[in-house]
Amino acid sequence: MSKAFMTAALAALCLGVAACASQKEPAEQALAAVEAKFKESAAEIQKYLPERHAEIEASVASLRESMSNEDYSDVVAEAGQVQQSLKRAIGESRVRRAQLLVEMESEWDEMAKTMPTMVAAMDKKISSQRGRPPKGMTGDAWKQTIAEYDAARDAWGKAAAGLTRANFEESVLTARDAKAKIAGIMEKLGVKPS
Repeated sequence: MSKAFMTAALAALCLGVAACASQKEPAEQALAAVEAKFKESAAEIQKYLPERHAEIEASVASLRESMSNEDYSDVVAEAGQVQQSLKRAIGESRVRRAQLLVEMESEWDEMAKTMPTMVAAMDKKISSQRGRPPKGMTGDAWKQTIAEYDAARDAWGKAAAGLTRANFEESVLTARDAKAKIAGIMEKLGVKPS
């Protein structure tokens, strides 16, 4: 009786080991496929859907943990779900990018109209001061303000002059930053767009 039990236990153990071994290769392949797709698309997802990127990153980490714990059947089962989630996130990030580009086009059109008047008003203010600081401002603070304005104006000029389809997002972000800096300086000095 005990010999039969031992034989049955050994047979079950061998079958278990064989089943594990048979699941190892598919698990490795499934994990490798998920990791490759995530590596390829992670930057895009993180840029446009940061919360989804964090979710998928956690799922991939969970797959790796299951793999290191030799839970191969779990890896095989869950990898498909992670792949589907990844595909959806890629599609959604591309939709979000398209939406942002439409918003940026409107923003760019508005900046192209308002920035020249803002720059003209600031240039006029600086010229009217004839090198002297405005009342209530030290000479050093005035020089610093002019340096900040010049940097922002130059950034705007480069963004406007170098705008291409390839660098559109980057140019809009640069122009947005320049506009915010110039608007802040104008507000501090009480300058209104002409």
